[in-house]
Amino acid sequence: MTKPSRFIQCEPFVRGPIPLGWLAAAGSLGGKAMHVGLYCWYLAGLNDSMEVKLSTSRLKEFGVSRQAVHRALAALERQRLLFVQRRSGCCPVVTLFVSRSQASPALEYQPATVQGCSTCHVS
Repeated sequence: MTKPSRFIQCEPFVRGPIPLGWLAAAGSLGGKAMHVGLYCWYLAGLNDSMEVKLSTSRLKEFGVSRQAVHRALAALERQRLLFVQRRSGCCPVVTLFVSRSQASPALEYQPATVQGCSTCHVS
């Protein structure tokens, strides 16, 4: 039996490590939380940063609507898996937390309506 390739060529992939506790917590939320969370981790690996600008248009390819993205972000934020900076008319900026202890009490969940981002061409 051959060993799986360490690198995947010609295909996008999620760069890890992603803590299993994070995945378990996101998976227990239901809905599209896991899809959105994994896409945030994909962007973090792509940009080499734990803070990413989340365009909802790309998530449509995974069957996640803009409204579902915002519900999933709210659920992930309530579980202190990430923090979302919301500004009207702009894409949300997501900061991923490796552990819940990273989440500062000052970064409490505050629901807000988020509209599309004109800079990301999202309506």
